[in-house]
Amino acid sequence: MQAQELTRRERERIRQRQEILQAALNLFSERGYHNVSMHEIAAASEF
Repeated sequence: MQAQELTRRERERIRQRQEILQAALNLFSERGYHNVSMHEIAAASEF
């Protein structure tokens, strides 16, 4: 079976998720899990 190609929307969703997760990991490593809010993660990932 051939792998089905992702649509542009799916690729964008994956990219956004990766950016958000990377921003969260960066903030957690700098300040710790309990010292980071969802708002700060969103701001750091520009969403």
